Amino acid sequence: MPQVQRLLLVDDSRVARLTLKKLLQNTGVELEIHEASNADEALQLFSEQTFDRALIDYNMPGRDGIELAHEIQKTQPDLPMILITANIQDAIQEKAAQLNMKFLGKPVDLEQLTQLIKS
Repeated sequence: MPQVQRLLLVDDSRVARLTLKKLLQNTGVELEIHEASNADEALQLFSEQTFDRALIDYNMPGRDGIELAHEIQKTQPDLPMILITANIQDAIQEKAAQLNMKFLGKPVDLEQLTQLIKS
């Protein structure tokens, strides 16, 4: 029986989270999905439990996705993280790469998402 992956989905848009959850449920990977609408909520969840992977939006009120990823890496340096954003500037992709994050542009493609979740 495959192990369930605990995934944290961080996006300030409720609609984006719903859309991503639907896509994630179609990846063929068994996931337990937890949600946060901003960096502070995400860090609170990280202080209470561990996750196997995080999908993080870039543009959020307060700290952006790169700042959140930097905070997460202080306590969970090996956590696989994917930055999801409609803001696909090279500079943002480079910052994500420096933090060893994978990058996924919005609108999210199911095939690309599946590959990233399975890798």
